[in-house]
Amino acid sequence: MLVQLTLKNFKIFKEETLLDCIPGPINEHKASLIKDPLDGEQFLPVISVYGPNSGGKSTVLYGLSYLSALITAPASASSIPSVPQHLSYRMDPDCAHIPTEFDVLFRHKGFLFRYQLHLLRGVIQEENLFYGRLGKDDAGILFNRKESDFHLGKTVPAVQIEQLPPSRPLLALLFHSLDCGSMACESVQAAYSWFRDIHFLSPDSPVYPQLPNEPDMQAAICSALQAMDLDITGYRTILRDGIDGRELLITHTPAASASYELPCSEESKGTRKLLSILPDILLSLKEGHLVVADDLDSLLHPHLLRYITSLYANCEKNPHGSQLIFTSHNTAILMPAVLRRDEIWLCSRPTGEDAQLYPLSWYKKENGLIPRNDEAYGKQYLEGRYGASPKVSY
Repeated sequence: MLVQLTLKNFKIFKEETLLDCIPGPINEHKASLIKDPLDGEQFLPVISVYGPNSGGKSTVLYGLSYLSALITAPASASSIPSVPQHLSYRMDPDCAHIPTEFDVLFRHKGFLFRYQLHLLRGVIQEENLFYGRLGKDDAGILFNRKESDFHLGKTVPAVQIEQLPPSRPLLALLFHSLDCGSMACESVQAAYSWFRDIHFLSPDSPVYPQLPNEPDMQAAICSALQAMDLDITGYRTILRDGIDGRELLITHTPAASASYELPCSEESKGTRKLLSILPDILLSLKEGHLVVADDLDSLLHPHLLRYITSLYANCEKNPHGSQLIFTSHNTAILMPAVLRRDEIWLCSRPTGEDAQLYPLSWYKKENGLIPRNDEAYGKQYLEGRYGASPKVSY
């Protein structure tokens, strides 16, 4: 599970910017917190990020997406993600000569990891991976890297790293090189697979969603759709003559009516979006993965957005500690009954300054107090009370 993500000199974030999944000292929804059975530490199951357009919400998610893609890209040089033209802070030309910094603290398969990467114009300036085995004294350094100078920890056997391209992470090389029977391989595999297994959901609705054919997953998807008041009871893929050759048919069974099939391309955009994101959501709940979704509310009714977030906040439906991090403009779920104050994060970009990211539980109002847990968060947010709403001139 994600513990903390820190970005620095990244796009519109100049200073160190923290996204924190450690719960604050507040009282609401304590039963929804994820509890690690190995040491009893607790973490947030949901983080929602709100703010104006161009305020930095998507940039936060993109930071994790870019880092994951860089680490898990195949070994061929052509497959390494290209470096965006403005990876560093855009508003200060001097920042183009300073590395962009990523720092991720996460837990996976009984380990606590801290992974650091500094990147300048596509060249890795620094890369470190620290680990600790939860509940034990086993802790240390898996590796340090300063440009072309490498240091492997005591538990890591020697590997051929002299020819490692300056743009390729050492974590990726170790994952593909170490003997799976070694102690170091267990920790490297755990660190690498955490990045690999993150589900990044697109805000778009594909015409042809990729749906699993396994009976149990198909049943789970249809059950979730019916819980959201859709009458979809099944789906199947058939072969057709033509350019695509395959067609996805959706089975509808209205109450007291006969079933019928509808081509997926004729479903509404909202239904197609649900069909495209539900497999990842249900798989994450089954296996304990992180889900990252930009504009999760796009095309979805507020009640459906609330239903999806409720899956992660329910310990019975989320037994393996999966997390959901998403951006949204839908204020219907900004209420004390749905989200904790530390699960509501605000991203703003004051005039002439770099973007700022903070949870509602940290925000100080004009009277110096933080928002109470009985406020109408959505109403206050739209009124600009929390400092992350656009100043529109009507």
